[in-house]
Amino acid sequence: MNVLDVPIGIRILQKITCLCAGGRIIFSRDFWYRLLILVLTFLSYTAYHLSRKPISVVKNVLNRNCSLIPVPSDVNTTDPTWCDWAPFDGDNAQTLLGALDSSFLFAYAIGMFISGVVAERNDLRYFLASGMLLSGIFTYMFGLGYTLGIHNLYYYLIVQALAGFSQSTGWPGVVTAIGHWFGKGKRGNFLVQVQFFILYQL
Repeated sequence: MNVLDVPIGIRILQKITCLCAGGRIIFSRDFWYRLLILVLTFLSYTAYHLSRKPISVVKNVLNRNCSLIPVPSDVNTTDPTWCDWAPFDGDNAQTLLGALDSSFLFAYAIGMFISGVVAERNDLRYFLASGMLLSGIFTYMFGLGYTLGIHNLYYYLIVQALAGFSQSTGWPGVVTAIGHWFGKGKRGNFLVQVQFFILYQL
């Protein structure tokens, strides 16, 4: 096989292995592919989880105890909800924030059934990439509501539902990717190889 046919990431890892192992390449190219898939799927699923965090942080700002916050000079101090964001500034704010969570989780649960079927029948590179991209876009759109001054509850509910649906592509996608590279008989064997490699370098 021509050296240029091997992806650059694999070539770099082979060089590192060759240097660490005293000039001997001790693992095959398939080993490096599996190791890269394991690391990349872990990082991609971590990115999915990271895109969920901003929503929980923002929700705490939508409805706060305004009496604990210094009042700016240009704000009417008689309004006890001056620091809240409509429509989450009323007495039913906790119910509305719960509706945000429910719209996300219901869409996530429904999406898990659909994503599992779709992931097994499509190119996983495009499936995971589009899921991660959409997840980031809908997280951004939630925050964009503040910039654009959007106070419509349905906007936030729909964005949360779409975010939940796009988040549901993560787990089926990475599990399917791992399943393609690790057969049932090779899963434990590969972990033994990784442990051997780590111990060999020590």
